[in-house]
Amino acid sequence: MKFVFGYLLCSFTILLTISCENEKSLDVGILTDSQKIKDSLQVIQKLQIAKKNILINYKLGISEAIEASKLAEKLDIPKLRFDGYLEVTRGALYAGIYDIAEVYLNKYLDLAEKEQDEKRIGQAMGNLGVLHMFLGELDHADSLFNQGITKLQQYAKQHQEDVSLEDQLNIYLDLGHIYKEKKQFSKAEQAYLSGITFAKHKSEFQLVYAQLLQSLGILYVETNQIAKAKSYLDLALEIQKKLENSPMVAACYLSLGEFSEKNNQKNAALDYYTKGLEIAKKSDLVEVEAEISDHLYQIYQKEGNAKLALDYLNQNLDSKAKMKRDEAKEALYRKSFARKIFKKLEAEKNQERKTRRLLAVLLLVIILVILYFLMKYFRRSKEIELGYEKELQQLEISKLENDRLQADLEMVNKKMASNALQAIQKEESLNLIVHRIRSTKPTNSDPSHLLKSISKDIEKLNSTKNWEEFEVRFVEIHKFFFQKLLEAHPGLSNNDRRLCAFLKLDMSTKEISNLTGQSLRAVEMARIRLRKKLNLTNSDVSIFTYLSDF
Repeated sequence: MKFVFGYLLCSFTILLTISCENEKSLDVGILTDSQKIKDSLQVIQKLQIAKKNILINYKLGISEAIEASKLAEKLDIPKLRFDGYLEVTRGALYAGIYDIAEVYLNKYLDLAEKEQDEKRIGQAMGNLGVLHMFLGELDHADSLFNQGITKLQQYAKQHQEDVSLEDQLNIYLDLGHIYKEKKQFSKAEQAYLSGITFAKHKSEFQLVYAQLLQSLGILYVETNQIAKAKSYLDLALEIQKKLENSPMVAACYLSLGEFSEKNNQKNAALDYYTKGLEIAKKSDLVEVEAEISDHLYQIYQKEGNAKLALDYLNQNLDSKAKMKRDEAKEALYRKSFARKIFKKLEAEKNQERKTRRLLAVLLLVIILVILYFLMKYFRRSKEIELGYEKELQQLEISKLENDRLQADLEMVNKKMASNALQAIQKEESLNLIVHRIRSTKPTNSDPSHLLKSISKDIEKLNSTKNWEEFEVRFVEIHKFFFQKLLEAHPGLSNNDRRLCAFLKLDMSTKEISNLTGQSLRAVEMARIRLRKKLNLTNSDVSIFTYLSDF
């Protein structure tokens, strides 16, 4: 134990020295391999939660991704840090919290440049292009995006490595959106078609495949390429239904309705709009609900159906009002959410600085505490040793006391056996008297009547009193023995009970024979019959051992 405490003391002294030079080295020193693996798995788990929730609950998704990023930074594992930063960026872009997206994209780019990872530098530039697309800076977005693509292609060529299919599909989708917003429809069409070609037969990328199809269908609607538009929109709708993606299914119905309305297919348009509106209401897609109800209002107004037109106008106004309220609340929440994140980041930086200052003091205190407990341990060890000796003495005294009590019990048992012997001898004498009296031939004198009376009294005394006295004394020492015995074996006779009592006193066959006046053979037979009644015939357990539990 002294060695262990000495080892701990030396270890903390070394850690104190290291902490003054490099705080990160201390973190690495403290974390064990098993802890690193555990924390790495936690990062991966948080990233999985983030990916699942980004499109459903971006607040949870972003929060989990930020926590994963922090833990990855603590572990200083570049791969996990990249994944964490990228997931925060995705969530922030989706939620429209662009300042958070910019912070984590810059973290991603800084780490990529530090690691001299050309591939991830290209990915960062592409994502910056997406960010500027959302900000409406389309020319800047186009430039950054193409720079990112060029870097990725150069990296792939130099390292003889293909750009991952997932990255390619996202590139084509985002690039198509940029060209579409810039009204460069032919370039947008080419980007979407390229992505569709790659994703067509890949089951794991059906979601982005459906998005590419729908985006291309909408592009064809806007450019009046009617035949092409319908086929792509129908295929997108079919895939989104299989994926049970309600928001995108509603959006597909909206696009198909617009397509049908533009081609004067009123009934088809009404059917698509009605289906889309139903899904939008169930899924609380207020923006889609507002657009579809506006289209339905316009159609029924042109028909002159004032009632339905008014109904859909009211729905449209309600949806727009709700949308404005939701947008205002969401904008306020996004600002508040972003502000909280920035405050938390700043607080963490301040805490990190404080931690560096306090770390040396903390380790010094730990060393002093260890020294204190080391001294206390030696004192306590001495006290325990003395206490242990006292306990041994007490155990020895207890053992002697138990031995004395056992001897007393054996003496009482012997006394009881002696009393039993006297009682049995008395019983034998009385039996002899009874036998002699009964053998006396009656005469003409009156004494025969008296002798018979005495004989009856002696028989009564012989049959009950001695055994009752023995039983009373036996029960005084072995309480509940007969009660438990009869509960377990109610069919035992008085002779069986008496034999059980003798065996409970651990009397041998010879002793029982001497006490009862029976032959050894008779006692053995009685014991065999008793074993059978006690269900011990096929058991190795002795009767004495069995009766010890009663």
